[in-house]
Amino acid sequence: MQTDDKRSDPPVGKKPGNGHKGEISGMSLTEVLVVICFLAIVASLAVPSISNVLFSSSYETAKRNNNLLNGAVLAFNQGNWDLILTASAGSDDELAIFDSLRYRNPDVRLAAPGSPYLPPNATFVASSATNTYRARWNGRMFEILPVGTSGTGLDLMKIMGAIQAPPTGTPIPRNTNS
Repeated sequence: MQTDDKRSDPPVGKKPGNGHKGEISGMSLTEVLVVICFLAIVASLAVPSISNVLFSSSYETAKRNNNLLNGAVLAFNQGNWDLILTASAGSDDELAIFDSLRYRNPDVRLAAPGSPYLPPNATFVASSATNTYRARWNGRMFEILPVGTSGTGLDLMKIMGAIQAPPTGTPIPRNTNS
């Protein structure tokens, strides 16, 4: 015998919701696919923008560190003598200039004004990798070697390290030919 009861089981595939008759809880396959497609479109637009931001921030960091080096060269030149050293194929010239900029005479009476010209946490990391920005000494100043360019120089992305190492020697001598 069948009874006319108002309460019955929901139809197959439908779950009772918040007490509303015929409400479906959850999302259909079509709705899920639409959301996934929307997220894929947003991601495809965002990824190139993010990679451009990373690339430009790397270049800005390299440019800032190169300016730091060249500012130190100018300060050294004003307080002492012009740093002139013939550029060489390896990284020996960059290391000599770098150490000159980090040197401070332990005898305070003989210390050059404003020395050292680079911060104590400046670290020399020579690199010939073409996937990073490097600073190359051109005889009077540092110049940036862009990503993809061959050559050895000071890795501009690793110049401000946490390791403090003392300079390896004294400043390069005054050039008497200038």
